[in-house]
Amino acid sequence: MALVFTIVKLIIVLSVVATIHEFGHFLFAKLFKMTVNEFSIGFGPKIFSKEYKGTKYSLRWILFGGYVAIEGEEGDSEDENAFAKKPCWQRIIVLVAGVLFNAILAVALFLGTNMVSPTFGTKISGIYEDGAAYIAGIREGDIITKIEDKVTHIYQDIALYNKTDKTDVTVEYVRDGKTNTVVVKDAVKKIGYMGVYFESTKLDEEGNVLTYVQLVEPGMPAASKIKAGDKILKVNGKETKLSIDVIAEVSANAGKEVKILVLRDGKEVEEKLTPATKLSFDLGLSNFAEEKTTIKTAYYKSVSTITQIVGSYVDLFMGKVKVNQLSGIVGIGEMVSRTEGIAEFLSMMAMISLAVGIANILPFPPLDGGKVVLVLIEWITKKKVPEKVELILSYIGLGLLLALTVFVTINDIIRVI
Repeated sequence: MALVFTIVKLIIVLSVVATIHEFGHFLFAKLFKMTVNEFSIGFGPKIFSKEYKGTKYSLRWILFGGYVAIEGEEGDSEDENAFAKKPCWQRIIVLVAGVLFNAILAVALFLGTNMVSPTFGTKISGIYEDGAAYIAGIREGDIITKIEDKVTHIYQDIALYNKTDKTDVTVEYVRDGKTNTVVVKDAVKKIGYMGVYFESTKLDEEGNVLTYVQLVEPGMPAASKIKAGDKILKVNGKETKLSIDVIAEVSANAGKEVKILVLRDGKEVEEKLTPATKLSFDLGLSNFAEEKTTIKTAYYKSVSTITQIVGSYVDLFMGKVKVNQLSGIVGIGEMVSRTEGIAEFLSMMAMISLAVGIANILPFPPLDGGKVVLVLIEWITKKKVPEKVELILSYIGLGLLLALTVFVTINDIIRVI
């Protein structure tokens, strides 16, 4: 039953994301009076089909996607309203419209879900006495307003601060209405990292995140060792009630083997792994005070999440993220299966929508970004790229994408099993 429920959720996510993407292409093609032969939700045999004003609207049985068939997009056409007969700038807008609508869907869902989720500001409600901030004179109750040149609005701005080019940072904070500035020394340290994300909705009575694993980052030390749904009970024999307990113990053991006791499917299982070493910004703050959620704070939370997702793609192309850390349909299915409640499900849909949009705009045939490059070449040179060359590039690109898909899927299956 759980598997069926997961498949249904996955179909909903992929159908909505794909339909929104294709609707973007469809809408602008219609606005520019291009001939649109068909707009389909799904692939394969038809369930339903109706023609209206020259366009066939279809619902098909295989709901993992959809498409819009624009006359002349994939070849020559005598139709004066064919895709290839329209100005280059119109074709580029049609091609990027799918990505734009994926981004719009993501932003709308993030804002909506963040409006109904708890917001933690930058007022400190927990601080370690041996941490860098405490040593520098910062205390519980202080409100951090800036780190270096970055203004902090919500706790994510502090927790996800990632500039590690120097160990000492300037922190601005407010105490009793007065703004103070202090240089926090040794705020950037080498720590252990295993690639585990915890369920932010699983909290104790004081609002602290417990040790239930939401997902495991592919390619990291915890992959194939720790699984989504596990509850981490102990690290090196030390009881871990909160996620910060796990993080603290793992952080202290960079490059050293650790024993992790987890509760999995009602049974205690011990795993061994060696945390990777990375530079991390850490002021030694354990908790932040909850505050009222507003449109403004929902906006800041959304920006933080979107920045992380976009940043992961930048890291991929800069070589900071390995290909084996990518997730395919199996990995997506695993993440979707772990969602609880409508808000968490919609948040996951937003993440996938944004990821699909970013992936599609990459300058790689036969993706939308690759097609944009070909149109730009035509616009600049005033000559259309030969159809044979375009076809060869598309076949090469498709072959590489299929190979990547197979690799990522196999990697996902190994990790999940």
